[in-house]
Amino acid sequence: MTIKGFLYRTLIALALPLMGMGASSCSENEEAGEYDNWQTRNQHYVDSIANLAQNGTDGWTKILGYQHVSSEEKPDLNNNHYVYIQKNSNGTGTKKPEYNDSVRVHYFGRLIPSSSYKNGFNFGKSYSSNTFNEATDVPTLMAVNANVDGFATALMNMVEGDDWTIVIPYHLGYGTSAYGSAQIPGYSALIFNVKLARIYKYKIDTDTTWH
Repeated sequence: MTIKGFLYRTLIALALPLMGMGASSCSENEEAGEYDNWQTRNQHYVDSIANLAQNGTDGWTKILGYQHVSSEEKPDLNNNHYVYIQKNSNGTGTKKPEYNDSVRVHYFGRLIPSSSYKNGFNFGKSYSSNTFNEATDVPTLMAVNANVDGFATALMNMVEGDDWTIVIPYHLGYGTSAYGSAQIPGYSALIFNVKLARIYKYKIDTDTTWH
């Protein structure tokens, strides 16, 4: 051990008794993980939104997750089988996309709030900045069936111009496993702001150029 290292450890040893409870609290906070008790925290969040939807509070409603629950399971449905939506504004479209269709959407996806991300960690967005600008931002082209069940469910219930906030339980999202490329831990509820910009019917609308 170097003299510098010896002196450093000696100073730390002398200081610890004087720090008392303050040192313990600091240590505990430093060791606390961003996603501790993540499954429980996410379930509480989903349950709170489900309660709002059940009571029709703040405009929240629910939609049964697409292809997730078979008919014989329906008597045992719980909060995790639904997608929860809040309609921010209604579109003027008259048709909804089907499972094999493609769409263009503006979106901002995040996790539930955590210690470092008070509004929830942003894992993906179509915006060119953190602020949505419909005049300049180009909506992302995607196939409806290329998305997780919860996102596909929401899309198939929207018309062009609809602007929704969506909460997807992990059962209808990425499940219990982490989705590494987007830094999404397992058991994560997904929260999206989504505006459906355009629908392209399967094998009919072949030109998907945005203009």
